[in-house]
Amino acid sequence: MGGLAEQGLRLAHYGALLCLFGWPSFRLLKLRHLVWVSQDEGRAALTLVAISAPLLSVALMLVSIAAMMGAPITSLDWPMIEAMIIGTEMGMAFLIRLALLIAGLCAMLASRAGREATLIAAMCFAGALLTLSWSGHAAATEAGLGLLHRLNNGVHLLATSLWLGAICWFLMLTVKAHRQPDLIPALPLLRVMHGFAPLGVGLVAAAALTGVINAQLIFGLENSVAVLATPYGILLIAKVLLVGIMLAFGAHNASIGRRAVFDPRRETAEPLNALSRLRRSLAGELLLAGGVIGLVAVLGTMSPMMM
Repeated sequence: MGGLAEQGLRLAHYGALLCLFGWPSFRLLKLRHLVWVSQDEGRAALTLVAISAPLLSVALMLVSIAAMMGAPITSLDWPMIEAMIIGTEMGMAFLIRLALLIAGLCAMLASRAGREATLIAAMCFAGALLTLSWSGHAAATEAGLGLLHRLNNGVHLLATSLWLGAICWFLMLTVKAHRQPDLIPALPLLRVMHGFAPLGVGLVAAAALTGVINAQLIFGLENSVAVLATPYGILLIAKVLLVGIMLAFGAHNASIGRRAVFDPRRETAEPLNALSRLRRSLAGELLLAGGVIGLVAVLGTMSPMMM
């Protein structure tokens, strides 16, 4: 039963968890003081994602158990499911993830009470994201090195999530500035986007470094030539290429923002022209991010040495 069903669920599951942490966390880190960014911005969509995330997690767990058992999902019975959930690290991580996702949803629904509830929700979703390191390739590494692998993968996921959260926020704000220029001031928005650059560089560096460490722990960089000749290696190359193109988009975005902030005349008298270019670039970057998440979903089900 694994195959496309499992990979599709992994894609949706990863995307949901990355969104749940990245969106509110970036709001708290960089946008909380902006009066023109509503506290309720994106709340309805994020609530739908938060509701779907536990359901996706349950579905993925069942499909994964069926794949490990080599049996159709309809043949699973409760003793078999209970044994896999209670008796394995992956199962315990699933239970913790489910509890954190539900707690995060409850905190998010109560977040009208203040910033503290939003912070609690973000922390719950961060914990849920970290539990992904107890499945897939990171879970295959044992002993002390296994803990290092899980922690490293956790940092990789958190940095990636914040980066994607920034892309989603800035894309949404540039679209809103285009449709409702009286509500979102163009030049202040450009200044905020330019001010994100140092944090953005740090997040990209953290994601890149932890990604290299993950590769070393999964197959050993000294085996790269052999691995890159496998289906796993080909998809890994595709992932690295997509990430590289995303970095090029990010550099392009930074260049537009820098010119618009420090010399508005180069972007004409209307900063909205710069935002229009950024909107298209951010949309392309987000599409590439979707491709990367899709490749990660597939790579997690493959062996690096598969010939």
